[in-house]
Amino acid sequence: MLIDKTNTSLNKTLLFLVVYIFFMIPNSFGKKNIEIKVGILLGFTGAVESLTPSMADSAELAFNEVVNNKDKFNEITFKVIRADTTCNNIKLAKNAAKKIIDDGASAIIGAACPNMTIDIAKELSIPEKILMISPADTSNELIQLEDNGFIFRTTPPKIRGSQILADITKDRGIRKLAISYSGDKDYKNFAEFYRNTLDKNNIKTTIMLPHDKNTNDYSKHISALSAAGGDALAVISDLNLGGDQIIKSILDTGMFEIFILNESMIEQNLIDDFKKKDLKKSFGYVQGLSNLGSEKFINLAQKSGVDPSSPYTGESYDAAAIIILSNFAKLFSNYNSINNAIYSVANKPGVKIYPGEINKAIRILRDGKSINYEGATNVEFDKFGDTFGSFVEVDLKKGKLKSKKLR
Repeated sequence: MLIDKTNTSLNKTLLFLVVYIFFMIPNSFGKKNIEIKVGILLGFTGAVESLTPSMADSAELAFNEVVNNKDKFNEITFKVIRADTTCNNIKLAKNAAKKIIDDGASAIIGAACPNMTIDIAKELSIPEKILMISPADTSNELIQLEDNGFIFRTTPPKIRGSQILADITKDRGIRKLAISYSGDKDYKNFAEFYRNTLDKNNIKTTIMLPHDKNTNDYSKHISALSAAGGDALAVISDLNLGGDQIIKSILDTGMFEIFILNESMIEQNLIDDFKKKDLKKSFGYVQGLSNLGSEKFINLAQKSGVDPSSPYTGESYDAAAIIILSNFAKLFSNYNSINNAIYSVANKPGVKIYPGEINKAIRILRDGKSINYEGATNVEFDKFGDTFGSFVEVDLKKGKLKSKKLR
């Protein structure tokens, strides 16, 4: 009889302990060690092989922050898998992406080279419902891709620059202008969108003409631009696609004194030419970083031996950080899709989060509060999954490029 009472008492004690553990131990305990695999899909060999190691290293900086998290419970761990697109062989790129997906990756950082992202997205990541964030693909074709909310990018599309340039043109008081643009598809789209935006702001385009590279004689082109006239000439091109020749020919004739330039036209040798002609009112834009976010990223990268000046490093870090934080947001909230979780962590409102603050962001999310991930590049996604980006309005005068305003 005494034994039965003892067993009954012991059973009650054990039951009490089980109930206590179930209710009192943090929920995160039960969610510990969820492993999420992330692929870094870049051209480690090929045309951009000198850039991609720094991009991958930058992305891994973000994952290392989680690894080094000193919190008692790590609800999610991340396993990073690198894969090579080769940049110029789409078959090999698709095989590399398929292998990442077959290995269990639920997200991909990439791709970087032209046409790689959209082809892999259409054939693999979208059908397989794999999140893909490109840190470097600026193609306009991605904007309206039917992606079911699985494709994002942390670098803005080329056409976004046309909106920025139109805004700057309006603010500079230009009322009419001529446009010379490269016949390349991306620059043609840029020029058309630029003109349409100018029209909405009641700025007249006197003429809009395409130019080709390696043309021996631009005289007819220059004559048509000069005859149409305007307060300024917008050259929408690349220095290697005929834009340099257009500028040189115009400078020789002296028909325009104000030039409006997109980012890929702005280089030091062109600024030097403007100095020789004493041109003081030309302007344009370059992609830039938000001051606080970029400073924090530069410090973080340098301490880890990563070159922060290498292209798309900040964008790569941001892509990784968004993947990390959106997964934690999904875990700690009622979001039923990674798409909704991404918008919740990357866009306003919420506590602003910068490079080096991923663990701080996780603690905020764990407490049920909102974050607004600014990152290195001032991330804010539109409805297409494209970031608005950060741009710097610049003046080209006295042989120097001078920053005027962050846009």
